[in-house]
Amino acid sequence: MVDDKNFFKSLGFEIIEIDPGPHVNCDFCNEEYMDSDECGGILFESKAVCPKCAPQCEMMAKKYKEERFIFDRAKPDEKFKDFVYRIREKEKK
Repeated sequence: MVDDKNFFKSLGFEIIEIDPGPHVNCDFCNEEYMDSDECGGILFESKAVCPKCAPQCEMMAKKYKEERFIFDRAKPDEKFKDFVYRIREKEKK
């Protein structure tokens, strides 16, 4: 995976990081998951896809041969919000 931050810095762009706080929304349907215990989800490119949207997203990725853009999946029994928090922590490093 390309280190986008350093790439854009090398082009002279200023990198601004925004803390989204505890809010967790699906990047496809925009449903709020901060208080939800629903499990599942995927990371498609840089988009957090909720358990409801993930099957359709995976089907379309397969149809268009874009499975390689599914970069992560929720662990078995991992809540979607915890999956998103885990991704956010990984991105901080």
